[in-house]
Amino acid sequence: MANQMPPVPRDHDEASFSEIVPIRSGKISLFKSPLFIFGIVTAIATVLLFGLMQGLMNAPTPQERYGVFRSLTMVITAYLLLLTLFAIFLYSRTDRKIWYFAFPVVVICILLTPPFLRLFFFVFREMLPGGSNLTGSPIFFNAFIGMFFGAGLMEELMKAVAVLFGASLTIFAARMRSVVPGTLYDLLRVRGPLDGILMGVAAGAGFIFIETWDQYVPNIVAQVFKATKGNDLGAFGLGLMLLFPRVINGLAGHMAYAGIFGYFIGLAVVRPRKAPMLLLIGWLTAAILHALWNSVGTIWGGLSYVVAAATVIVLVACLLKARQLEASIFGRSVETSGSIIVGMPGSGQVPGMAPAPQWGGQAAPPSPPQWGAAAPRPAQWGAPAGGFPGAPPPGGFPGAMPGGAPGAYPGAPPQQPYPYPASQAATTPMQPTMPVQAALALHVAGANVPLTPGARIDLSMIPALGERGRGLVGEVSVHPRNPGVIGLKNLGNATWYARLRDGSVQPVEPQRNVRLAGGISIDFGGGIQGAVVG
Repeated sequence: MANQMPPVPRDHDEASFSEIVPIRSGKISLFKSPLFIFGIVTAIATVLLFGLMQGLMNAPTPQERYGVFRSLTMVITAYLLLLTLFAIFLYSRTDRKIWYFAFPVVVICILLTPPFLRLFFFVFREMLPGGSNLTGSPIFFNAFIGMFFGAGLMEELMKAVAVLFGASLTIFAARMRSVVPGTLYDLLRVRGPLDGILMGVAAGAGFIFIETWDQYVPNIVAQVFKATKGNDLGAFGLGLMLLFPRVINGLAGHMAYAGIFGYFIGLAVVRPRKAPMLLLIGWLTAAILHALWNSVGTIWGGLSYVVAAATVIVLVACLLKARQLEASIFGRSVETSGSIIVGMPGSGQVPGMAPAPQWGGQAAPPSPPQWGAAAPRPAQWGAPAGGFPGAPPPGGFPGAMPGGAPGAYPGAPPQQPYPYPASQAATTPMQPTMPVQAALALHVAGANVPLTPGARIDLSMIPALGERGRGLVGEVSVHPRNPGVIGLKNLGNATWYARLRDGSVQPVEPQRNVRLAGGISIDFGGGIQGAVVG
């Protein structure tokens, strides 16, 4: 042992093996990077395009050349749309995986098949005034009405089907979580406006892909081929000239309309009190912008610039607001580039939130107890040390007043501050500046658990729950920028669902917080419901 030398410290002036060969580094994960996925798609698309171009030049007959051209336009259309989606995905700073785009694309492609398409045509173009007799009119008012029903309302509803389904998963979370597998549920649901926008623009991209590649480009190729008496290469050139503006216009067209409607669908999830009104506003806004784009050319072609710019402005405003809500409601950090203000609220009290306690300039009270297995029970509770009493007193957990905040139950000594054991969560001293307020407690399974900053709550320690509460662990935390706001952090592996005082449902994912205030209820899963009282 005496001959063994301690490890030699690394020379930081010399590059390590993982720095020279980054692909071998254990501190990076290529497969989790959206850029890696997009890069692989780019590599595949590039090789395909070179091969298809060569195949187009070598094809001996017009029919074979047309088949190769169809494949070539499919790759170009899909890649350009993916490029646009990727840019929106990166700018959104969402915590979603890029696979989140797949579901709305699949849904819209299914809805654009003849059986479903005929149903939408029947409702919006036969029952409602969206037929070609109006859409083809040279008079603006007639063209606008026809486009509003036949294109705006119909197509925006089709693109919103996937978003509405995802929103329903969150709104009816208590019921749907037991029906839909957990992984699939989290992948498909819409948690708020940002998810709604992302699903919407993906559905818009799917719509553009089908409409451009399978309808508009083949139609113009056929027209030019017929007009030029068989000049297929010239027809292919004009087809590509149409393909590029139709796809690039997605950010000011179909993707934008669907993203705007998706924003309002997501907003209805987190603000359910006026959900029908929000859905109607989103649908009408998207439909009106869509109809204007299709009809202002009957007045003057230059107005198309105005409509396109207005559409982009509305979409970007919705995206920025969605990111701001993502940070303020869910606490997810975002890089704003100065375009979003995400800071602590003003000097007034946060609506629905309790102010921070003030200890009169004195030192803060002792740290709260740990509700986990390691926390000893205070001696005042009147039972032998080493375990919980056989049953909690009426009204809640030992040390809680019946149906209220922590206090003394009958037979206990006069109430005084508990000699709390040390808290694991004390990281920075709190500097309270607000008036004293009554303590909050979590009422669950007949127990009132004090919600004191720093407390660790383990529901398996509540006698009425026992094993049912295993893994349901949380920690009461203080907002890092606003001591007047406390929250409950989910330390388990399953998502909780909090119903706020305005009736909205907020998912509380692992390692996320929910703001606490009296009147909030939390669904911990497995039929375990809790309510914040005080």
